[in-house]
Amino acid sequence: MPVSSLTLNYDALLSTTLFNYRKEIEDNISTENALFWWLKNKREKGMRGVDNIGERIQIPLMYELGRADFYSGYDLLDVTPMDGITSAFYDWTQMSVPVSISRKEERQNSSEAQILDLLETKIEQAEMGIQELFGKALLQGNLPNGGSPNTNYVSTSNGSSGFDPLGKLIQRDPTSALVVGNIAQNTYSWWRNQVKDFNGITTNIGLLNALRNLYNNCTKGPGKNPDLGVFDQASYELYETALAAAHRNPSYVDANIPFENIKLKAATLVWDQFVADHYTPGALGSNLGTLLLINTKFIEIRYDKQTNFISTPFQRPVNQDAKTSQILWMGATCTSNRRKNGIGFRIPNATVLT
Repeated sequence: MPVSSLTLNYDALLSTTLFNYRKEIEDNISTENALFWWLKNKREKGMRGVDNIGERIQIPLMYELGRADFYSGYDLLDVTPMDGITSAFYDWTQMSVPVSISRKEERQNSSEAQILDLLETKIEQAEMGIQELFGKALLQGNLPNGGSPNTNYVSTSNGSSGFDPLGKLIQRDPTSALVVGNIAQNTYSWWRNQVKDFNGITTNIGLLNALRNLYNNCTKGPGKNPDLGVFDQASYELYETALAAAHRNPSYVDANIPFENIKLKAATLVWDQFVADHYTPGALGSNLGTLLLINTKFIEIRYDKQTNFISTPFQRPVNQDAKTSQILWMGATCTSNRRKNGIGFRIPNATVLT
């Protein structure tokens, strides 16, 4: 058999194997990111694939309720056309991670079993790269590059922007001039999330009261309550300590999710290493804590069905003795109702409160 056919079959084996890892890659990424997992497993339409993607993602918004009223007998009924419907727009963003195999690695792992073992290791390496980037872009925004958690992550190699981080959809200052979904939040009060400043809290009861207040503010209006909260590690541990000190059972958890968790009323709270300080500008690693309280009915991730962790065929560039496949993803984070989400910031950096 000609060498070219052997190479073709070998490349087909690599491409087919990588293609078969597609769902596993998505699952493994979701189990490293609480919001991704929650939207994928807890919300019917939290992760939504799109066929006809268009230039941008359009999300219909309702900022006024229907004019419901009572009437009796022959009273005239209100037939005024309803206003109060608009749209938010979110840009598509693309992400890639390479899986590369050099000619030397091919020769050192020349049997089918060896090359599949090598490829599995390469895929795991790629997965971890996506997990890292996805977590940072979602929870830190451009903070790792000297920006802020409410601005999009920007690639240091090509200048491309990532999807909107949670700190942009749920902002510490929702009255600023920052535009979200193509809507000016400083102009429209209905397009602002809830905010709670924890500064000055020195007691366990004060912490618990502030958390309850933020939660209750997020429940106002139709659309039920927030169902997911993401702390930084220190604030999560502080909340656990406060519950124990108040003689409340801190072990009430949801055993059906792959994250350590605890409850705040009906919301499941987790912690993530990438949650940043949203109060002190540029304070990556600061001790001041943050809680992002999320109503996942109104936050979703949309993705292109044709670019959902797909893998390209392995190709060998003319100037390199290696072959590379790219794992590609295209999507966006979106919100349709910011009022049902909230942020708590300046959570005290104490390990124990009184």
